[in-house]
Amino acid sequence: MKKISLIALFAALVMTANATDIWTGTKHVSWSDGGVQIAADQFAAAQPGNLIKVHFTGATDGIEFKVMNAHFDHLAGSREAAWINGDGAFEQFLTPTAVDSLKAYGLEIIGANFTCTKVELLESKTLKEGFTVWTGFFWADEWTTLELYWNGYAGVDFNYATALRIYSEANRSDFVINIKENWDEGGQIAGQDAMNAGEGYMELPLTEDLRNRLANAGHWMIQFNKETGAPFNVTDIVLVGNFPTALSNTAVESKAVKFFENGQLVIIKNGVKYNALGAQL
Repeated sequence: MKKISLIALFAALVMTANATDIWTGTKHVSWSDGGVQIAADQFAAAQPGNLIKVHFTGATDGIEFKVMNAHFDHLAGSREAAWINGDGAFEQFLTPTAVDSLKAYGLEIIGANFTCTKVELLESKTLKEGFTVWTGFFWADEWTTLELYWNGYAGVDFNYATALRIYSEANRSDFVINIKENWDEGGQIAGQDAMNAGEGYMELPLTEDLRNRLANAGHWMIQFNKETGAPFNVTDIVLVGNFPTALSNTAVESKAVKFFENGQLVIIKNGVKYNALGAQL
């Protein structure tokens, strides 16, 4: 049975006290009826580590988060195969890239079949050092897979990355991790035999081949098996390395100038231009 950690419980209590409703109503969401659209100005106060909490009823399929740009790209850090069922709430934590995209374009919440009743923006967690590809809570049990859209790492210059860290609350390292790009025979990128155990994380040192595989993968599929130990929460997927300041999770705390140039969000930090995804221009 899935259990909530003490860290997640404390975060939930803090978030309840700092919640802002950014949409309320009753909207049936489907591919034919359309989704819930929330304007960019509703995210003016959003910060990396905040989360979007979507309340729903009558769900029978999945939920997707899309940026309302020209291509309606998936929100950076959002999950593929994010299944929801019945009545409940889904939490989408925000990476720095996601925050920049939401402030520039706004958000659409879409899926096959559910009724949305409220969307909240809540304060939440402090991000890890490095470039956060995904953050949240994912229950790792028997052969469970965290699937991430490519938007979470699109535009990152992997030449700066030295390792990929997978943080969890397992407090052990005797479990299975496989990083895949698909289920084909050649779809395996790396397994835990190539990783080192750190304090609260497993770390994959990056070779040139691994950088290329990760950067060019259509999506990341991070598979877990708890083995003989207890199931646990996975909390962060982070690239670490010698990134320029504007690529780090602390970029929003420093003085960076943001503006639009030819319809694209541009960030200037220490005289260097970066796009909304943190890639140097």
